[in-house]
Amino acid sequence: MSDAKVELVYDVKCSLGEGPHWDQQSNSLLFVDINNSIVYRWNPATNASKEIKIAEPSVGAVVPRQKGGLLVAAGQTFSFLDEETGKLEPIHKITTPLEGTKFNDGKCDPFGRFWAGTMGQETGAAEPVKGQGELYCLDIDGKVTRKVGPVDISNGLSWTADKKTFYYTDSLKFCIDAYDYDVTTGEISNMREVVKFDKDIDGIPDGHCIDTDGNLWVAMYFGGQLIKVDPKTGQKVNRLKISDVAVRTTSVCFGGPNLDEMYVTSARNDLKPGQDDCSGAIFKVTGTGAKGPAPFLYQG
Repeated sequence: MSDAKVELVYDVKCSLGEGPHWDQQSNSLLFVDINNSIVYRWNPATNASKEIKIAEPSVGAVVPRQKGGLLVAAGQTFSFLDEETGKLEPIHKITTPLEGTKFNDGKCDPFGRFWAGTMGQETGAAEPVKGQGELYCLDIDGKVTRKVGPVDISNGLSWTADKKTFYYTDSLKFCIDAYDYDVTTGEISNMREVVKFDKDIDGIPDGHCIDTDGNLWVAMYFGGQLIKVDPKTGQKVNRLKISDVAVRTTSVCFGGPNLDEMYVTSARNDLKPGQDDCSGAIFKVTGTGAKGPAPFLYQG
């Protein structure tokens, strides 16, 4: 990927940026700041931006609805979000024994269901209580089903073009798993490990996306990079450095008019008062030769 180019394009300084989603209807990028409970919409062509502060302690993911408006996994609740007023319309609250358990990442599947997972309450060392997260699916009829659990930190989700395989990351397993996927029912089965990561060399696997050739692009938290994985062989095909400073790369999606750009979210470093750097920004990657599929919308 010698022609690949990485640019800092939006110095938004998210405390914990996550869940980027390209909205083809408006050619804009949706993403969230988990800890500050903010949903962002940003247009790269015009640099116009909108911040929607919501009445939840956190927000893990946002996707557009086919019927208009947005859907969020925020706090412990799936809710519709009125983008103009910021009003939430709750759909379903999950049941969890820990008050601090929260949604962390989510994405729509090829049928238009919304999948989102949780992580346990964070302790003083900013480490979540392990085994308290789960992966849920909000179907288009509003029914919520628990799909995977327990997990530590529910993260990246991708589906293959033939709609037969689902890839999923529980970050503290340091791997990506594959499941057989039934697009008609949303059922998953036959879990197997696709690729394993080394925390010291690679970082922690966070969000990921899939390209039209079936490769996964994985954001590596504390790695400051994307790792390109061929899930058919389990090989790490390539590495792309995003930043030596914004090393807490959290997620990635394809976007742009031709879906041949990648947008990478990041989280702020632990800075002392008065310090500043580029962490928490949005980065754009071009020139990789990869393209993404059209993003899915929630059909409910």
